[in-house]
Amino acid sequence: MNNKIRDSVHGFIYFTDQEKEIIDWPEFQRLRFIRQLALTNYVYPGAVHTRFEHSFGVMEMSTRIFDRLCSKPNIRKMIADSISKIGLDMDRAKQVLRLASLMHDIGHLPFSHGGEAIIPHGKKHDDISISIIECLQLKLNVLYFKDITKYVVQLIQKQLTIPELKLLKDIISGSIDADRMDYLLRDSHHCGVDYGYFDYKRLIESLTVIEGIHGGLDLAIEHGGIHTLEALVLARYYMFTQVYYHRTRRIYDCYLKGYMESWKGKIDNFVDVVNYDDIILTNELRKSAQDINDEYYSYAYRICNRKHHSMIYQTSEFTDGIDRRKAEGIFKGMSNVYSKDYDLLIDHGEGIIHKFLVEGEDADGEEFYVMRNNRECLLTKESHIIRGMPKKFHVVRIYFDSKDMTNKLSKEFVLDLRQKALDIEKEVR
Repeated sequence: MNNKIRDSVHGFIYFTDQEKEIIDWPEFQRLRFIRQLALTNYVYPGAVHTRFEHSFGVMEMSTRIFDRLCSKPNIRKMIADSISKIGLDMDRAKQVLRLASLMHDIGHLPFSHGGEAIIPHGKKHDDISISIIECLQLKLNVLYFKDITKYVVQLIQKQLTIPELKLLKDIISGSIDADRMDYLLRDSHHCGVDYGYFDYKRLIESLTVIEGIHGGLDLAIEHGGIHTLEALVLARYYMFTQVYYHRTRRIYDCYLKGYMESWKGKIDNFVDVVNYDDIILTNELRKSAQDINDEYYSYAYRICNRKHHSMIYQTSEFTDGIDRRKAEGIFKGMSNVYSKDYDLLIDHGEGIIHKFLVEGEDADGEEFYVMRNNRECLLTKESHIIRGMPKKFHVVRIYFDSKDMTNKLSKEFVLDLRQKALDIEKEVR
């Protein structure tokens, strides 16, 4: 590999001439102008990194995982024998893995997940990435080999139909994948927090391969690596609660989601996404924020002038149905009193901590295995921490502000509102 860049997280990252050509395509260069964490820089000013460097990071991490697995002769043979059934050799398999890693986020909308409100229900940015990659199929075939696009799509799409690619898919989009490893480390680095750090070198060193239940090969981990896997899961939990679902970041996500309703109809098909980035969206936000007659003025004004609601109530991070019902009751009670002059919002923030199968609790979890004494053991039987950890968190917050956005609520008034919310909480069932 003759080309390299210096990355703030991984150091030097090397890439091939074919990958350099793809990186220079406008579809990929657009990612320079798609922020990784949308408006999180309103809370953590350093969070202005983009999908561009993250894509490099995922390619680097997936390569390190693949190379480490292949450095073990028995595993290398297992991989070679498996992919040979679909006509791939090790060099081409690595090309597929690196290309899928590099292009997996090419379909992100402006402000990344924050802009996904306009995607049809049931679809995600992955579907847009696939559409763009398929549109580039002829160019990719010339650069690499025929059918490479088919294999790349398999690694990105939700449902895998070629079992022999299961291991490569696990490396990119499994429960301990390269994507997750990179964004936890990268987001922590740029936000200036330590929540997302874990011993990824030890984790990669501990990875192994087993025969898949439904054909192909599955990623697994040696018993000595359980603690660093637990650390990754905990890092994900901490980053979600402290950064991704931070109360101020969430309210700006609500504004962004509301404003993106104005974009419905702009993107006739998924490939049109390549014409838009954060710069274009920011310019439109500024125009809307200056036009009081604009239907989406309030969302734009709040974003551009950082005039956000104050949080007056929140549940614990692991609410049950009763807690959520109480929060809805508080919201209704507060609205009955204050809705004439004030604006109230309620937000349900829900995130997935892990998807590992816990026997006796669910039937649709991921069966991830630990190798202990040459035996395959279910991860959640070997790790008491992961077995006892909730799979999801759900926090409900109520926000409050004056309808006149130029008025700032006093701290005393906000404290009074928070007490009133707690008083109502005692009365609702």
